[in-house]
This record gives sequence, C-alpha cells and structure tokens, in this order.
Amino acid sequence: MLKMIVAVADGWAIGYKGDLLARISTDLQRFKELTTGNAVIMGYNTLLSLPGGKPLKNRENIVLYPAKLDVENARVVHSMREAVNVCFEIKDRDVFVIGGGSVYNQMLPYCDTAYITKIDKKYEADTFIPDLDKLPEWYIDEESEQYYDTDGTPYRYVTYKRKKVIAYVGAGMMASALTVPACDNGAEVRLVGTPLDDGIIDGLRKDLYHKNMKRRIQPVKLYKYSEIGQALEGVYDVVCGVSSFGVEWFSREVLPVLKPGVRVLSVTKGLIDNGDGTVTDYPAYFEKNSSDGLFFAAVGGACTSYELADRNVCAVSFCSRDAWVAERFKELLQTDYYKVKTTTDVTGTETAVALKNAYALAVSLAIGAALKRDGEGAPEHYNTEAALFAQSAKEMRSLISLFGGGDDSLYVGIGDLYVTVFGGRTRRLGTLLGEGIGIDEALEKLSGVTLESVVITKRMYGVLKARGYGEDDYPLMFHIGALLEGGKNEIPWDKFTL
Repeated sequence: MLKMIVAVADGWAIGYKGDLLARISTDLQRFKELTTGNAVIMGYNTLLSLPGGKPLKNRENIVLYPAKLDVENARVVHSMREAVNVCFEIKDRDVFVIGGGSVYNQMLPYCDTAYITKIDKKYEADTFIPDLDKLPEWYIDEESEQYYDTDGTPYRYVTYKRKKVIAYVGAGMMASALTVPACDNGAEVRLVGTPLDDGIIDGLRKDLYHKNMKRRIQPVKLYKYSEIGQALEGVYDVVCGVSSFGVEWFSREVLPVLKPGVRVLSVTKGLIDNGDGTVTDYPAYFEKNSSDGLFFAAVGGACTSYELADRNVCAVSFCSRDAWVAERFKELLQTDYYKVKTTTDVTGTETAVALKNAYALAVSLAIGAALKRDGEGAPEHYNTEAALFAQSAKEMRSLISLFGGGDDSLYVGIGDLYVTVFGGRTRRLGTLLGEGIGIDEALEKLSGVTLESVVITKRMYGVLKARGYGEDDYPLMFHIGALLEGGKNEIPWDKFTL
C-alpha cells in the first residue's frame, strides 16, 4: 500500500491559493529524509509549486495530469486508475503521495500509512483533506512531543495506520469459511448476509455455528443485509460471497453503495453467456456494471469450505486485471494453510474454475453408472471416472485457449475438478443422471440445492453451438449439455480423442 505525507493545520487544512499554509524548516527536512530514495506521486499544480517547477531530485517522480504532457525526469500518468497501477508496480521502494488536495483525497483509499505534521494553528485555507481522527478505519500509531518553529508555531508529528478491515457480503459456506484466514491474520471481519441469509446470521449470532457448513467460525461482526451500510463503513476490501445466481443482484444492489477505491474479491465461479458466442467472466461483468474507481479480483482453485474452516492446507489462485488488487487480497488472506498465488490471467482462471463444475458433472456420471450396474454399496469404477476426467482436462484446455486464457490456468481448474468430483451437489446430480434418472426427476430430488454445474453447462453448451461447434469438437461437453435437455446417458466414448 501507499503512504501519504502532508502538513495539516486546524480543521485539516493543507493550503491556500495553491501554496502551503506554513513552511517549517524541520518539517521540510523530515519530508526530504522520508521521501529521498523512494517514489513520489503528485498533481501537476504541486509539481509547479516545487523549486523551479521541477521534479524532486533523488526520487522517482510520478505526475498525474489528464492530458498529454512531457516532464523531464518524471513519469506522467493520465488517470487515477493508471496512477494507482503505476504506484503499485513499484516494489522495491515506498511511494509517497505528496499533493495537492485532489490527489490526496483520491489516493487516500490506497494508503495504509499517513505521516501527518499537525500544525496547531488556524489559517485561512481553501484546501482540505479528510480528518483521519474521524475516520474509523484509521488509528494513531505514533505521536511525537510538541515542537515549536522559530516563530513559535506549535507542531507535532503523528503517524496514522489503516486498520485491516474486510467485509464479506453473503453468508454462504465459502465466504463464511474464508473469514477464518482473515481472522487468523488479525483483520477485523464483518460478515453481511444477503436477504436470503437471515437464518444463517441468526444462528451465527447465537453460537457462531454455521448450519449449512456444520462448522463454527471465528468471532466476527455479524450483520443482516438491512445493516449493510453500517457494515461497509470504513471498508475498502470486500469479499463477494454470493453464488452465480446472486451475481446480478450483487451488481445491482451492492456495487452502487461501494465507495471509489474499494477492492472486491469474488468467490463466485461462472461465466455469462453473451448470446453471441462470447462469454464474460464475473470480474469483467462487475466492472462493466459499476462506477469507475472499483477494482475486482476473483478466487480460483481447489478449496472446499469445510476443509478451509478446519484449516486444512489448500492452494488457490487470486486473479485480477490489476495485479496489485490480487496481491492486496493475498496479503490479507494468505496463511500457512491457505496458500495463494496471483495472476493477471482472469479470463483463463475464471474459465477454468467455471468449467470444472460442468466437467465434474460429467465425471460423476461414472459413479451413477456403477450403481446402476452393480447396485448400492458397489465399488466406484475409477477407471471409468479417470477416462472421463482425462477427456474433461483435454476439453478444458481447449476451451480455455478458445476464450483467450493461458495454459497455466488449466491447472487451477484441474485441481478444482478433482475436489468437486469427490463430493457435494455436482457429484450427486451426476450420479443420478448416471443411474439413468432423467434431468427433471433428478432436479426434483435435489430441490432447494444450488446447482452451479447446471448453469455453466447450459451456458457453455449454448455458447459452443452459437460458435458452430458440435459433438465432434467437444464430445463430453455436448453430451452433458444434451443430458440437461432430456437426452439419454450414452457417453460418446468413440469420439474421445485421448
């Protein structure tokens, strides 16, 4: 995260008519000592106010200016998003926000430390920054004694730090389990239920026992959806914990109340069929349907909620088109049992983890076929499952490439596929279909169960048909797609290309 450094007078005033309110020699020397050898970011007017209107020596200078501009010995960025990304690309040095007022206010959500020189005096002023003493997410980490300038002006140095606060919207099993590593890392965790989660929140308030996950979670602050305003106060890191059925709701109801600068990590796995043979991943969908200034990441990889709540070791991938956002959530959530890799390949990661639900359904057909042939209690047919698993992997690799993802994303999906085949809702549906039970009857037996596998299979089946592909190209995907439309379970083994 970034740092800001500024002198403030009474009322958190910082300037008047483009100039500083006071020049305290020892404070200017402190500014030089802290920033030398590091990077600084400023607006164009602040650049002009520097000696000679030139960038500071012995520092990497970044200037925010909306139009084309050439500044010797400085890098010019043209938007706040570009500025934030450039600042977070700098790994080996601190980056200090040094003004002016607009830049301070816009960059504050990305700062975790503020070096404030408090001048205990009132000045005529026209430029102000937020009062950190009134913002609940900030606290005083260190404060000096009172000093006096040569003219008697009183001042002191106060260092503020940002609290680690994460809000989870959606009290489903995965989001609730993901509160465990956040708590273990010392974050303040706020869990907000959707309008459908009141029963879960009531149960958690009683004894922290999650009735669906059948586990207790760490002590967290609990809110019903009607209390979301309170839950989001001072929060800049949010976890979207809804299922794919709640994505449109989250986009419509939650995103508009988030402040600029908020980062959102989605645990939701799926793709949206655009109706023209293309798909949109959820981070891109959220970005398209939100105001500028929000940043999105998503989780991929093999991780079941109950094992995460039990702190069993798992390895996942955080993906974001803004690399620093994935790194931010890694910093907040990685533990010795929750291992996180980061990537900018959002398309590949999201495609892989969405497809795993469809192909887990396909592999599970072998489980039902074994029951149908050999009866209840018969051993699973692992050879058959392995053959379906291998074909799944091959088709997943092709589909990831088709939609523009990288090869490495396949492995995120393969691990997730392995986990999904071994239990849960998708396995149950695949088993029923493998036994020869029709889709309508199978869905009736699983009434009330969220079936992500049905959603992604139907979407991918439709997308591939719209693009002109058929069962010769993706035989297993077309088989399960037809099954969900009432077809028979006659696996097209001869079309597999392994």
